[in-house]
Amino acid sequence: MSNYVGKPGMLREVNTATVEQLLYREGPLTKPELTKRTGLSLPTVSKLVDELEEGGRIQKAGFAAGKVGRKAMLYKTNPDLGSFIALFYSRGQYVGRIADIIGQTIYEQTFPIDTGTAESAFETTVRAIDALTERAQAQVKCIGLGVPGVVLPNGRLMGIPKIEVWEGFPLQSQLEVRYPADICMANDVKLSAVGYYHTHLSDRFDNIVYIYIGNGLGSGIIINGRLYRGAASFSGELGYMAPLQGKTPAEDFTKHGGYLETLLGRFSCGVPMSDDVWEITDSAERDSLVALLASIASNHAALLNPEAIIFGGEAMSEPLIPEIERLMAYYTMPESMPIILCDRSATSGIEGLILTCRGEVTQHMQLIQNQGI
Repeated sequence: MSNYVGKPGMLREVNTATVEQLLYREGPLTKPELTKRTGLSLPTVSKLVDELEEGGRIQKAGFAAGKVGRKAMLYKTNPDLGSFIALFYSRGQYVGRIADIIGQTIYEQTFPIDTGTAESAFETTVRAIDALTERAQAQVKCIGLGVPGVVLPNGRLMGIPKIEVWEGFPLQSQLEVRYPADICMANDVKLSAVGYYHTHLSDRFDNIVYIYIGNGLGSGIIINGRLYRGAASFSGELGYMAPLQGKTPAEDFTKHGGYLETLLGRFSCGVPMSDDVWEITDSAERDSLVALLASIASNHAALLNPEAIIFGGEAMSEPLIPEIERLMAYYTMPESMPIILCDRSATSGIEGLILTCRGEVTQHMQLIQNQGI
C-alpha cells in the first residue's frame, strides 16, 4: 500500500487530506487514478471524493478522454478556494499577478518601485500588494516575491545591487507582520529556472541549470526535479565564482557582486541598448562574452552533468547558442554534453513564483496530513 495512507486512529482525516492533496498537486484525476495512487479501495476513494465535492473543496472537471465505453469523471481542486499574489522584480519595476489556487492567471499589472530608501522600496511594495489584494476574487493564501538578490533562510536580503537599499533588509518578517497570508520569497533567477523547467522540460529531464546573463549573473539549479538552494540559499550565485588563475586577487570582489559579475560589468554589453535585448555590435566583445558563457556552461557540465543548460536574460539571443556549443566542445566530453537552450520568455520568473506559492500551500496540506488534524 502507498505511503500516502494514514495511520490507525486518524485514517479518515488523513485519507481525506491525501486525496485532496493529490488533486491539488496533480489533478484533474479520476476516482480509479486516485485509487491507484493512494492504495485505498475504490469505494473508500469514491466516498471521500463525493464528500469533498459536497463540501465545495473539489469539483468535476469533465470526462477522461481516450477510453472506449463509459468514461470516468475527472475531479480537480475548486479554484475559488483561494488565490495567490505574486510580485516579480523585472527591469526596475514589479510584474504583479493574481492567480487562483490552481495557478491560473486572474489579473496582471506592473507596478513602480521606489528604490530611494529601504522604507520607500518597502512602501511601494506594500502598495502593489494592496492593489492586487483588492482585485483578488478569493482569500489570498500566499504572497510571493521574486527579488534580484540572495534570500537568506531568515528572510533577509543580501547581494542585491539592483535594490542596494535592501541589503540586509528583513523584508519577509516585515511583510509577515503586515499580512495574514504566507509570505514566499525567492531569488529571481532561481524562480526563472523553476518556471522554465516545469513549463518546458519536466516531462523530459530531471537535472537542468538555468543561467541568467544580463544586468547581473546568476543561475538556478534543478536536481532530480527539485530546485537546489544550498546551505544558505546561495547556490547558483555565479557572480561570486573565482577565476582559476592561482594568484592573489588585486581587490575585494565581494563588494561588487563577485568576480565574474565584475568582469561582466566591464563589457560594454553591461549597458542595456533596448528594453528587451542587448545589442552587442563589437565582435571582440561578443567573442569575449561567448567565451565566458562557454566556460561557465562547461564547468557546470563537469560539476553537475545536467541534461540541459538554459541561458536567459537580456544579453542572450538564439544566435549565440551555436557559438557557445562550439567552444564547449573543447572542454566537455561528447557523452556529457548537455542540450543548450535559450529562454527569451519574459514570463518564466513569475510562472516559477506562482508554482512556488502553490508549493507553500502543498506543504501546509502535507502538515495537516502528517498531524491528522
